[in-house]
Order: sequence, then structure tokens, then C-alpha cells
Amino acid sequence: MSTAELKKRVIARVKLTKDALLLRQLEHMLKTAGEEIAVYETNAKERRAIKKGLEDIKKGRVVPAAKANKAIEKWLSK
Repeated sequence: MSTAELKKRVIARVKLTKDALLLRQLEHMLKTAGEEIAVYETNAKERRAIKKGLEDIKKGRVVPAAKANKAIEKWLSK
């Protein structure tokens, strides 16, 4: 299917839809198409925390995900 044919089909479907959410999402996609996505830059404090976390992993100072999830659930239920 050519680009021209695809455009025609999409336009026809857009004209027929009554789905406001779909139209908003499509509009957002078209607005952001081609925009550069900003790369998040960490600050010094964040880099230190990441470094500490990586050191903890290397030294085996980790908690299994199931145990961590239970602790989080307990904390959230307070």
C-alpha cells in the first residue's frame, strides 16, 4: 500500500470516528511526531545513588523482588 493510499484510508476513518479519546491520542501522536525526545541528565546526587546501588549489587546486598514487593505492600497498607 502506498503512502498516499494509507493517508486516504486513515483520513476516511478519522472522519467516521466518534471516539474522542482516539482523536486526542491521534492528535498527540501527530504533534509529537519527529520531535526530539529530551535525554534526561542525572545530577551528582543521582549519580552517587546509582553508583551505590551498583556497588550493593556487586557485593550481594540485594533483596529478592518478592520480598521487596511484600514490604512495599505492607508499607502502603499503613
